Amino acid sequence: MAQNFDAIIIGAGVIGTSIAFHLAERGLKPVVLERKQVAFGATGSSSGLVRMHYDLEAESRLAWESFQYFRNWSERVGGECGFRRTGFLHIEPANHYTQLRANVEMHKRIGIPTSIITGDDVKKLSPSFKTDDIEIAAYEPESGYADATLTANSFLSAAKERGAVYQQDCEVLGAEITAGKVIGIKTSRGNFFAPITINAAGAWASKVSELFGFHIPLDTWTHDVIHIRRPSHIEEHLTVIDSSLGMYFRPDSGDLTLVALEDDSRMGEPPEADLGYVAKDFVERAIDRICLRIPAMEEGSLHSSHLGRDGLTPDQRAILGQAGPQGYYLATGFSGTGFKLSPAIGMCMSELILDGKSKRVDISGFDPLRFERGEHLKGENDYGFIWRDSASK
Repeated sequence: MAQNFDAIIIGAGVIGTSIAFHLAERGLKPVVLERKQVAFGATGSSSGLVRMHYDLEAESRLAWESFQYFRNWSERVGGECGFRRTGFLHIEPANHYTQLRANVEMHKRIGIPTSIITGDDVKKLSPSFKTDDIEIAAYEPESGYADATLTANSFLSAAKERGAVYQQDCEVLGAEITAGKVIGIKTSRGNFFAPITINAAGAWASKVSELFGFHIPLDTWTHDVIHIRRPSHIEEHLTVIDSSLGMYFRPDSGDLTLVALEDDSRMGEPPEADLGYVAKDFVERAIDRICLRIPAMEEGSLHSSHLGRDGLTPDQRAILGQAGPQGYYLATGFSGTGFKLSPAIGMCMSELILDGKSKRVDISGFDPLRFERGEHLKGENDYGFIWRDSASK
């Protein structure tokens, strides 16, 4: 029996479900196909930071547009996203202070509430922090974190209320292409037909794209995370990206602190490989690192650890746009930073598909063909790569 839709979305992570919501909001009937379950991949293990500080203006604009959703979630989407305002701090090493100041000015021009603050200011905001090494930092008082799994489920529920269909345990097996146009796909649950297909398959996106005859240079990035029980005398602190120490951390419910590192990332593992356990020495390194910024964490204790995996592009920036056969679109390669951009990505992709151009934010720079042209996206006031493996030290 033919299953006909206006659009097929491959992947039920936060990107795919956001696209489904925005297409359904525009009156289309999309179907979301997922090989496992909602938020199974990178979304389910996302650290959930909600912040606008990037060194690439297009990403900051996407984050700012997305923030309008997170802070007004029940009115804009419905359901829950778990957003919690903690304030956000971005710390860079001293040799990046010029870039930091320039990026904060760029963010202000966009309209983002942000400022440059001193180490003394940081100490007032989070008294437990060691700040002797901080001359300046960027501060966003309205930012914080949210729950990525809740977010994806809310997007999907809202999409279904507007006519979208969700098919779980559905593996994509092949593409139906006629006269250079996508007309449908073959799956373990039968054939689905639509003139539009969006690949939002995360770490699996490269393998899926090969079915459509279009190669994308997508590696994988596997990320370790721990939760630490905070000592009772440590306050619920800011959400922080601390590039001077190569880590990020944020508070979590139950008096916990989530900690992850920017260096020694594992690249190139197969997307289907068992996530297993965190790297052998990761827990010790992460604890050592957080104690450099919050010395009293030495009195804390390990609560848990987990890891996730996402698609990683050569410039660690997303792939967004049409490529390959007509009607085939990509929304992937977010390289571990897609969650906080996901509301705006869904909006922009729906505009691109239905109007021929993304209007709210210009996403043309994320063109899938840029790598064929030898072009890499680079921040206007660049900090360098976020994720580094051991060989790049």
